[in-house]
This record gives sequence, structure tokens and C-alpha cells, in this order.
Amino acid sequence: IAAGAPPTEDSFYVSGPYAYVFASKFSTYALYYDKASGGSSSSGGTNQKPPEAAKPVPAPDKMGVSEWLNTQDHTAYIIGRSDGLVHPEADITRAEVAMIFYRLLREDVRARYETSDSPFPDVEASAWYSGAVSTLAGADIITGRWDGTFGPDLPITRAEFAAIASRFASLPYTGTDLFSDTAGHWAREEINRAASYGWVNGVGDGTFAPDRAITRAEAIAIINRVLGRLPETAEDLLPGMKTWPDNAEADKWYYLPIQEATNGHGFDRKKDGIHETWTELTGEP
Repeated sequence: IAAGAPPTEDSFYVSGPYAYVFASKFSTYALYYDKASGGSSSSGGTNQKPPEAAKPVPAPDKMGVSEWLNTQDHTAYIIGRSDGLVHPEADITRAEVAMIFYRLLREDVRARYETSDSPFPDVEASAWYSGAVSTLAGADIITGRWDGTFGPDLPITRAEFAAIASRFASLPYTGTDLFSDTAGHWAREEINRAASYGWVNGVGDGTFAPDRAITRAEAIAIINRVLGRLPETAEDLLPGMKTWPDNAEADKWYYLPIQEATNGHGFDRKKDGIHETWTELTGEP
């Protein structure tokens, strides 16, 4: 089954201002969504929960990631939106994700696979994401949806994102399922692989919620783990860095990942070989 296939089980989730219901018989669902509180309930669904703690992340060189992506230069790869905010809890589209990974490719890898020949009927040559989508599709990093389209403007799901991330690593996974809700899912193998690397984690109750749209903060945190870009505390950052009104609380789980992704910097690796300390700011403040 291709990426973006309809969910195989009844489910319910909330993403931003929207409530999504996947039900074989909608009449069996009693649904209530309180937009003000972000709360929800249903007879067959689950509420969103904070992500579970990630496992230790191996160095990119050990995973084969450095053969694909630039893990040496910690440039800013996320910019805010026109309103001056970074929107950590908003959705991120499939086209946006393609562009991020395209820009993070090593220059020699990008040159090897560069193409404007898109295999998807809904990716026009003039689109801002056309080159990124075509190149990553040619490298077998991204795939189309179940109907043969790419769906550039659709929110990308947690399963789709995990599948893309897992393709940058060379180590296989042959163990049992690491989440209780991925059996039979089209991305089961990719989700298990990415989770075994410590790149992705569950949503707080032993499940992965594969068909829920991923948030910008969740996507950024995963990308940072793939790249090995992991400050440990706020003290590892530097004064004068770019900051965001909607990422101003250092105790938020996504504070460090977003600061890492939005500020170019030099760094020193800590003694643990995993975490980093910034040494200087680079690029635009």
C-alpha cells in the first residue's frame, strides 16, 4: 500500500483547529470536540498526548545518514512564517517536508539525483517544490500516495514522515513491533526502523498514532535526531540567537529542537558523543 493510504482502523485525532474521524460506520461514533480547550472524546478514538521520551540516538555516521545528508554544517533549515511566528503545533505539508530534506542533502548527493522530471501528475514543473519532490522521488526517498498522486498541500502524517526519515539510514530492523497500533500498517517496518534508531517515539500511551498529522515541532525534533543536532539544555545555546514569540518557554519539550533548527551555528560535541554546545552563531540573526 502506498503512502497516504486510508487508515485501516477506526480512529480519531485532533490536529490544530481540526478534528479528524476515520470510521467504518460513522453512526457508531459519539463525537465531541472542544476547540477552546483542545479536548476531545469519542467512542473509538484517542486524545493527543505529549510525545514519549526518545531513545538514545546513535551518531549519524553510524547510521549511514552522513552518506545522504549534510550532518557537518549546522545551518538554519526552518524559518518562521510571515506573521513572525514558528508555529510549533501547526501541521506541516508534504511539499514543505520534501523541500527541507532536499536542502539538507549533501551537495554531491543532490547533484547525483537532481531532476525536474516528476512522476506525480499533481506536481507541476512551475511549483516551488517541484525540484525537491522530483529529486527525492528519483532517489527513492519519497513516494506517492495510494492513488498515484503526491498530495503536496496535504498535511504529512506521522507514518509518512517516519517512512521518509528511515530511508536515510542503512541499518535494518528485524525485531517485534515497538508500538501497539502499527500491526498491518503500510509503514510498519519503517516506523519500527525509525523508532529503533531513537528518531521517532510514541504519543504517550504505547501507541504511535501513525495516521495522525505530524506537527512542525514533532517533525523538527525528528530531523534533528536524524542529523545528530542535539543541544542538551538551554545553556548549550548562545545569547543573540533568533527567538520566537511562540517558542519562548524553555521548559516546553520542543524549545531546544526549534531553536536548533532555526539558528545556524558552530558547535562542539560533548563528551557523551551525542549532545552539542554551540560555539558561535552563523548566518542571519
